[in-house]
Amino acid sequence: MRLAVIGGGAAAVSLLDSMLRHAGRDAAFDITVHEGARQLATGRAYRPDLDCALVNREAGFMSVRCAERDHFLRWLHRQPRYAATPLANLPPDAYVPRRVYGEYLVDHWAACLREARRRGWTVTVVPEFATVAKASAAEVMIRGAASLTHADRVVLCPGSGPPADPYGLAGAPGFHPDPYPLSAVLPEIAEDAHVMVLGTGLSGVDVALGLLHRGHRGRITMTSRHGLLPGVRARHRPFTLTHLTPEAISRQLERSGSLGLRDTFALLRDELAAAGTDLAAETAPRPAHDRLRSELARLDGNPYQTIATTALRDVRESVWTAWGDREKRVFLRRFHPLAKPLYNPMPPPTGRRLLAAMESGQLTVRHGTAGVRARAGGGFEVVHEGRAGRADVVVDATRTGLATTGPRAAPLLRSLAEAGLVVRNPHGGLLIDPATNALRPAAGQSPGRLYALGDLTSGDLFYAGSMYMINVRAELIARELVATAL
Repeated sequence: MRLAVIGGGAAAVSLLDSMLRHAGRDAAFDITVHEGARQLATGRAYRPDLDCALVNREAGFMSVRCAERDHFLRWLHRQPRYAATPLANLPPDAYVPRRVYGEYLVDHWAACLREARRRGWTVTVVPEFATVAKASAAEVMIRGAASLTHADRVVLCPGSGPPADPYGLAGAPGFHPDPYPLSAVLPEIAEDAHVMVLGTGLSGVDVALGLLHRGHRGRITMTSRHGLLPGVRARHRPFTLTHLTPEAISRQLERSGSLGLRDTFALLRDELAAAGTDLAAETAPRPAHDRLRSELARLDGNPYQTIATTALRDVRESVWTAWGDREKRVFLRRFHPLAKPLYNPMPPPTGRRLLAAMESGQLTVRHGTAGVRARAGGGFEVVHEGRAGRADVVVDATRTGLATTGPRAAPLLRSLAEAGLVVRNPHGGLLIDPATNALRPAAGQSPGRLYALGDLTSGDLFYAGSMYMINVRAELIARELVATAL
């Protein structure tokens, strides 16, 4: 089988690993990977960078294999380069710099290539971004600036894109449109500058932490519409849902033929009440430093986070596929900002460092951002809840909506849509068959030739960009590809 893989980041590593484990001796693949970035395997998230930028999941739960959650930790303990460091005996509940996880991905990619070639597979890397797609009855053709790939099957895994510049600040002096790599961006900022970080999610946290790590002396203001920082990841506690379960969702669908937001939140409230907590109390507005202090005080037991993360794993797909378009739109507009801190929490060491900076007065978290503009004399004016403030430097760390893939993937996605090979999902990304991750083509086109992996599928799966979710879906796609190739 001729396979084209669009994107050579962490998802591509997981996919190739899954294919090698599921393919028998008779399977043969000719694989072409299109990736325009300089370094394969790491994607944007795991490139070399400052050590203060940590993976937001414990080391014992990170892997390219969903069934071997300690795969990364075993690799780490074997590395001669870390033999004389604390990483050599790192416990499963500790956190590592993202660049270390990137080294693991690079090493495992190389190991997969060796195994593929040992089996007689061909793996070719095309060092450019794919831009055009066409199809005939027999094949799909993927073109780059100087390449043409003929494929029987295509897997799209372009990863997530850079921030979207929501206030149109591109080109303004002192504006940084992408915070990564921190090690290249942050040294350009004067140590005494007042830095405005657009976005209070994990990328915004990375910027603030990176500035503090480098000894920044000026004020740091993180700002967004809602002003919600990520939660702090509590220690893992196994939990079994008793109210918000697939069976309860099925019963609701049998009774009324639909699942509404009220039905879902009623089940969630019952689940929380059984655990001794309350949804209204957990989501009540609070100053960012108060919420952060509370999160850090509950590292040994946070029932709200435990239930939310368990539900994300066990009933996310059941709920999301049962909701209609209206429920999805309302959730994304009104409730997604409240949910995101739960399913994308920060490591406790990060939370402690931020809280210390907030208590010292150096770091402030604001909400109600209404606009940002560059001032004629230099610097920026920022409007919060009708009040104007100023900053010397602005770093964009925003992320808007689901399935944001960025400008590098846009030409190919546009070409695929124009050819009828894919259909845009109104909630983000592209429409897929959730059972297989196969992309749904327009009417009249042959189905089952293209697949998608990662953020691009979040419109149908809600949350598909974590390594664990990528692993699970890579397994599905690998089984489909191997079965087709036989």
